[in-house]
Amino acid sequence: MQSLATIGRRVAAVSALAFLGACAEQSASAPVAPVLPSAPAIPSQYRGAAFLMDVSATKRTVKITSPSSGINSRLNPNVLAGDANYSLLGGDAIELITSNFQAGAVGAVEPGKVLITFDLQILNKLDGYQLTTPTFPTPPSGVTGVQAFPFEITVTTTSGGVGSNGNEVVVTSPRFGVVVPSSDWGNLPNGDGNFHNFFNDVGCTATANDCFRYEPFAAIAPLNTSSAQRVGFIIDPTVGDFRAKIIVAADLAATVTAAPGTVAGTVTSNIGAVNGATISVSGGFSGNSNASGAYSVSGVASGPNKTVSISNLPAGCSAAQGSFANQTVPAAGTLTINFAVTCAVPTGTVLGTITKQQDGSNLAGVTVVVTPTSGAALAAVTTAANGGYSRSGVPTVPATGSITLSTLPAGCVNAGPYTYSGHTTAGTTRNIVVSCPPAPVTYPVTGAWTIVNAGPTGRQAQLVLSIDMGTAPGSLSIDGANADPLAGITFNFGFNGTQLAYSTRNLLSIDEFDLGVAGQNGAGTASASTALAIGSGGGLTKTGNFQLVRVVYNIAAGVSGTLNFTGSVSEALATTSLVNITSSVTVNIPALIVP
Repeated sequence: MQSLATIGRRVAAVSALAFLGACAEQSASAPVAPVLPSAPAIPSQYRGAAFLMDVSATKRTVKITSPSSGINSRLNPNVLAGDANYSLLGGDAIELITSNFQAGAVGAVEPGKVLITFDLQILNKLDGYQLTTPTFPTPPSGVTGVQAFPFEITVTTTSGGVGSNGNEVVVTSPRFGVVVPSSDWGNLPNGDGNFHNFFNDVGCTATANDCFRYEPFAAIAPLNTSSAQRVGFIIDPTVGDFRAKIIVAADLAATVTAAPGTVAGTVTSNIGAVNGATISVSGGFSGNSNASGAYSVSGVASGPNKTVSISNLPAGCSAAQGSFANQTVPAAGTLTINFAVTCAVPTGTVLGTITKQQDGSNLAGVTVVVTPTSGAALAAVTTAANGGYSRSGVPTVPATGSITLSTLPAGCVNAGPYTYSGHTTAGTTRNIVVSCPPAPVTYPVTGAWTIVNAGPTGRQAQLVLSIDMGTAPGSLSIDGANADPLAGITFNFGFNGTQLAYSTRNLLSIDEFDLGVAGQNGAGTASASTALAIGSGGGLTKTGNFQLVRVVYNIAAGVSGTLNFTGSVSEALATTSLVNITSSVTVNIPALIVP
């Protein structure tokens, strides 16, 4: 904190140099020297106290440089003794802040000219002193507050030329021209910014060289920043760089500094809390967010016109709003500012193989879709001949998701979706085993009818039954990888006994099946039936497709047309172990048509 004995009741006359670069146009004209006052009526001690502002239109930057030497030694000793009235402040007392740089198009404001503007703020770095209306230099009548005015401008001139850089020809345009303050100075309700003579009372005549445009700022409390006010310069299009000295004048008034406050909030993003971000508050206060994204900057000078900004974000992250201007920090209170950040989500690859549970063989041609949790499904990939799949570009935040399968082979069970977790940029391996049980084995029994018009008892219908036990491998549960052998079978046939009557049966595979037992129920009734059992007396079995039996029925006189006849298997056994396969036997007997 600066003491009153050191600073006194001082007039702060602070000069700032602004460097503005505009896009230069090629010109054959000789460089024109800058227009400056022939004998600037600025006391030497004030000129040496200038802040320098270097501004570049091409780079769109403004650089502020504080005076290199102290100010007090240049003042009249009587000024600092006892009841001092005036003093000049250097960079230890105030700081000039610029923002919102704008370079207009040629001719947009004035024919053949370019308007350069930027916002200017003044930070009062003194604790316990308010910057108020200066006693000297004397401000315009009726104008109050801190006064800022540019009093000297120099243009960096170059001649241009042609050179070379390796195999390239380099042409540089000459830099020269004129720069004058624009009417943006003082374009505010508390000052008109027109020319004013700050150092004598002669007034501003047509030939005066000590009249300057000015910008008034409201009184600035201790450790506070003024509001941002726009200032500007009209430059020739040929001007690349220029330097302006700007005096800021103010009296110091001792006052009580308001209690400091706190700026706090959170920094969150689409991938979670942001750790380590830097939050800065105008006036030189800053803090960092923690692992939960929270931050708190305490001891902030309370008052208005604060700008809270964020920086030092992780690579690939940007804030939707990088700064909040014109904020007020309450004394002994908290200003809450939350930052929303968008980050490029790092990705990794989810990969693996898909195999059969039954034999471990690979499943090729399976469509795999990876979907991050709460996200959209990514483009599908297909397993290769080795059953492998690889889906790149899978977000690692969140680190979980699901995997769905399609186009599995017939008979395979799709038990998905399958989950993955712990996904990182290093990738995640997720192998999937799919149950693919073999298709159920069936044993079809087929029948074929033959009508015999001159049978032993007249017209007869002969039904030949065949069974197909298939080829190897059959059902693994029956005889392993071998073809399934039939050991015995029992049929049941239903028919209208007034139309048909059971006659005989003839076994057609007698080398294996030499036993056949037939019985009839309900003969002569509409609900007659025949039961027929076929087996082997020697316990033999038979595989493949073969004929079993011929069953003969007598057709009643006068009967014709389609006769009702049904057939089913009541029991079927396989292998010498007599495994029951009844449910796997199907029966297909065509309709009996009698001419």
